[in-house]
Amino acid sequence: MNSLRSRLLLIAAAIGLSVFALFPRNTAVREKTPDGSFVETTKRLWPLKYGLDLQGGMHVALEIDESKGAVADKKDALSRALTTVRNRIDQFGVSEPVVQLAGDERIIVELPGIDDQQRATKLLGDVAFLQFQITDKTNALEKSLPRMDAAVRSRGLDVAAAAPGVVKGPSAAAPLKGLLSGDTSKKAGATSVKTGSDSAKSAVPPETVTKDANGAFTRAIQPGQFPGQYFVKEADVIRLQRLLADSVVVAAVAPGKVIRFGSDTVAGAPGQGAYRELYVLDSRPIITGEYLTNAKPNNNQLEGGFIVEFEFNAEGGRIFRRETGKHVRDNMAVVLDDRVVTAPTINSAIGRNGQITLGGGSLQDAQDLALVLRAGALPVPLKVAEIRNIGASLGQDSIDKGKLAFGIAIMLVVIIMVGYYRFSGAVACAALALYIFFTLAVLAGFGATLTLPGLAGLVLGVGIAVDANVLIFERIREEMDRGKSARLSIDEGFKHALSAIVDTSVATILSGAVLYQYGTGPVRGFAVTLVVGVAASLFTALFVTRTLLLLWLDRTGGTKPLSI
Repeated sequence: MNSLRSRLLLIAAAIGLSVFALFPRNTAVREKTPDGSFVETTKRLWPLKYGLDLQGGMHVALEIDESKGAVADKKDALSRALTTVRNRIDQFGVSEPVVQLAGDERIIVELPGIDDQQRATKLLGDVAFLQFQITDKTNALEKSLPRMDAAVRSRGLDVAAAAPGVVKGPSAAAPLKGLLSGDTSKKAGATSVKTGSDSAKSAVPPETVTKDANGAFTRAIQPGQFPGQYFVKEADVIRLQRLLADSVVVAAVAPGKVIRFGSDTVAGAPGQGAYRELYVLDSRPIITGEYLTNAKPNNNQLEGGFIVEFEFNAEGGRIFRRETGKHVRDNMAVVLDDRVVTAPTINSAIGRNGQITLGGGSLQDAQDLALVLRAGALPVPLKVAEIRNIGASLGQDSIDKGKLAFGIAIMLVVIIMVGYYRFSGAVACAALALYIFFTLAVLAGFGATLTLPGLAGLVLGVGIAVDANVLIFERIREEMDRGKSARLSIDEGFKHALSAIVDTSVATILSGAVLYQYGTGPVRGFAVTLVVGVAASLFTALFVTRTLLLLWLDRTGGTKPLSI
């Protein structure tokens, strides 16, 4: 009796866990509004997720963007990019995506349940190459301006007319107070990276450099608030970017220096429009993002907005501490994909931890930046060659037909089992109901995705689940035909059928494991559902069915013949 009570308690516990796993819960979802924007709402959803073929989603084809430089070995570069894209998608919160090569030219990405094209393409296409570079302290740009202006004239590149006037007069701006402040993360050696105050950012840039007022660069560039920082009117940014793309102009820049634009605009005085920061940096970075081991978004407690906290590995921490120790009181630019995110002052040597303060944006922007930093930089730039949304209308039709097939399968199994095995068949059907319940709960608990092949695997699992009962019942019949009691026949039936059931189940699980390992997308969905179903069928056939039969023996005292 104690053994029976323990069995019943274990089954009750399994049912309770399954109810918890399948219980609808509040989930944040992004929904498209009538104006085309996206808003986050909270809904109570069933935790079992559907695949692309059942709920729709997005299909994206990516190619190497050779406009940013020729790629020698496309096949190898695309293979390496595939790993990075897959890592990003795995952390994007998409269930069972398809990420695979299509020939030697494209990467195909299919994202179930995603319809925000802008966010998806940005996430997939961002190179996310992170560098930390020291700003120039040698006035290299001022020394290079005459050569750069001359290079533009010799190439006939600057077709814009000379500026009709320049900004004159003393600067009203206070020095930009970018800092690397003390430890705010409560971790040993953690150091925060902060940009300057908003009041400093909105100040009027100093007067224009007065060399060759008609020079393409001289007339557009104004000195900033610390060495290596400059300001350019937003209207001139595209023109200067075009000039800086010319190799002859780049060659005129001082050796060992690079020019990078800032990622945000800053406000000028009333009537002067917006300005973009421009930085002259040491071309050799003190460290790159290849040493990053973790990055996560967080709230900026001091200034509001959001930050991305990062952590280097042990080797990266040593390099970062050594290099920042050499440049105390210098400005260090945080450069992401050749854009300067911020350029704070180094107050002391920094160890393994730090943070990047975002000048603006949302929590989702911080989450996406942290995600691509964790996943690593793309080895080559990618562009979106094709993108389309996949509707869920076909998916709903597939779900309806899958439900119909599932219902027919259950009905036929119940009719056959009850008609052939009588009371024992009804016990097997009760165990079958628990098998379905447990299988769905395990899929939901592990975050698995139900695809159309997965539905097929679930229907197939129904047959596998009762197959074990058939083996057991036939063995019990043989024992009863030999004149043994119901209790002894049940014990002998389960004992002698065990090896055959375990052998067939292990063979099926191994087949499913191979499909999962070497398959992709829907094939994996079928494999997951099949393996989970076989495991659940083992539990219900060997444990639940036997417990129900033992309960019947306990209630009847073993005096009644078993209907089998």
